[in-house]
This record gives sequence, C-alpha cells and structure tokens, in this order.
Amino acid sequence: MKPLISFADEKIRPESPKKYAEKSLKCILYGEDKMNHTNKFSIRDIAIVGMAAAICAVSMIFKIPYGTGAMFHFGTAAIFTLAILFGGIRAGLAAAIGTAFYDLLMGFSPYTIWSFFIKGIAGLILGYISHSAHTGGKSIIRNIIGCILSAIWTLIGYLVAWTFVIGKFESALANAPSSIVNSVIGLIVAIPLAATLRIALEKAGILGNSASNINSN
Repeated sequence: MKPLISFADEKIRPESPKKYAEKSLKCILYGEDKMNHTNKFSIRDIAIVGMAAAICAVSMIFKIPYGTGAMFHFGTAAIFTLAILFGGIRAGLAAAIGTAFYDLLMGFSPYTIWSFFIKGIAGLILGYISHSAHTGGKSIIRNIIGCILSAIWTLIGYLVAWTFVIGKFESALANAPSSIVNSVIGLIVAIPLAATLRIALEKAGILGNSASNINSN
C-alpha cells in the first residue's frame, strides 16, 4: 500500500541546503521573496538608490549659473530618467539624497533642505505617474504628463525656496526661467533616453519586480 505522504514525492521533498542557499542569495540580489511571495525593499534597491543619487549629483556638476542662486544643469534630466526607469520610491530617494548632497558640497548649503524635499517629491511624482496602472514607465503619455506635473511642482517649490533664501519674491521670480528650461531639457532628454536604457537594464536583470516599482503604482 502506497503511503499517503512520502518524501519520495518530488512535490513535497525538502529542498537541499544548496538549493535553499541559491534561493536565499537570489532573494537578496533581486529583491524577490519567493518564500512568501511578498516584495520588500532589498539590498539591491539600496544599491540602486545609492548609484542613482551619485548620478543625480554628478549630472549637476556641469552647470551655467543664472540669476541669484539658480543655474542651468542636467540634474532634472537625470531625475526624470531615473523616475521613469525605477519608479517613485527609488527615484525620489535618489533625487533627494543626490541633489541635497550636491548643494551641501558645492556651496549651496542654504538650499540643501529645500532641494532634498523639492527634488525628492519631484522624482516621486513622476515615478508614481509613469508607473501607475501597471505601465512600468513604458507609457509615453504618462511619462510626459508626469514630467510636466513634476516640473510644475519643482518651479513652485523653488519659487518658495528662492523667496525664503534671497528674501525677495521679485528675485525669485527672475530665477524661474532656469527651472523651466531645466525641466524642458529634462523632458526632451529623459523620454528617449529612458526607453533606450530600459532595453539594456532589462537584459542585465536590473529592472524587475521590486518594492519601489510595486509601491509606486
């Protein structure tokens, strides 16, 4: 008589230590918890946020000063691209950390806390919209809408920041063109760049299910 339960049955045979170790390593590297089918913010996500924050900071090194405390740079293009690729949480954290770090090191310390929240929320807004409805940042229409709303938020945020730091709303308003131009350049660069980079990142296994993509929907 065949036993009702047998470890000889492949379906219920316990995993070997080797297979269990391989699965655990995969969970750490790719942010996949296959034991309980949940998504968590993984070590991989932390690494991506760190690298993305560095990209945000470096992208602002090449700049053209404008007005009082304003400048033209490629930082917005970097934030837009990262938000479309990685979603709101990772892009928001990267934008907040990267731009605040840049301001702190490059002599714009009065704007450090402002940049942390303004740029962080800008990345969150675009990432949330571009990854909504399970589109994963692949909808051009959602990406454009997200860029525009993120740009509006950034302009309003820095008008408040400039007014507070400079002390005059007129001077803050004179800086507005820099924010608008940076956002326009960011949109023009980010839409095609994100689409191009997505192919390489997907092949490399960097883009996939993770806490930031899931939770930004």
